[in-house]
Amino acid sequence: MAKFLKGIHGAYSGKVGNVVGSNWRQVDYVRSLPKPSKKPATPDQLAQRARFGLAVSFLSPINDLLKLGFSDKQQGKSTGYNRALQHLINHGISGEHPEYEIDYEGVVIARGGLSNLMGVAWEEIAPKNIEVSWLPEINKFNAFPDDSVILLFYNIERSFFSILEEGTRADGSLGFTLPDVYEGDRIVGWVFTGHRDGVKTSSSFYLGEITIS
Repeated sequence: MAKFLKGIHGAYSGKVGNVVGSNWRQVDYVRSLPKPSKKPATPDQLAQRARFGLAVSFLSPINDLLKLGFSDKQQGKSTGYNRALQHLINHGISGEHPEYEIDYEGVVIARGGLSNLMGVAWEEIAPKNIEVSWLPEINKFNAFPDDSVILLFYNIERSFFSILEEGTRADGSLGFTLPDVYEGDRIVGWVFTGHRDGVKTSSSFYLGEITIS
């Protein structure tokens, strides 16, 4: 693949013969079409494709959240989604092919220089009522009172994500109520903080698993 500068007629996109022109993140590229292989996939290739497919299926619904979660670090040409995908494939999938599953503790949805919440935990304080609590510790360097608290939780049985952004670091806690249909379901969660500038974030923290009563 080659990067090129725009000529008198500008860049082009699309297929011309066996060459394809395209643009990604404001950079123009040309690449040749891949040659189809008649060789059957090896066991390692099949395993890697399965891991990749599982990771893509899991992370695709939260693509927009990952853009925020990885906005703090210098990512080069890599998107937040790609950073999270790479980490999940390498550190967040367990089992042997073809019986792979997500290791939720290995999922990372944010990385950055803000301080994450201290002493953070969550629990079901009443049927279907969840409370997330933390120590409202602040400083003038990387822990500000108005930092947003961003909570992501995932219903394992229903393969469904929910995002809450209703608290600040200074609040010390936030609560929410789940629908009745969640009874008996397992949820897992992650939390990170976001600065008022909409760019700086903390790294995410895995909260663990709760079975809803």
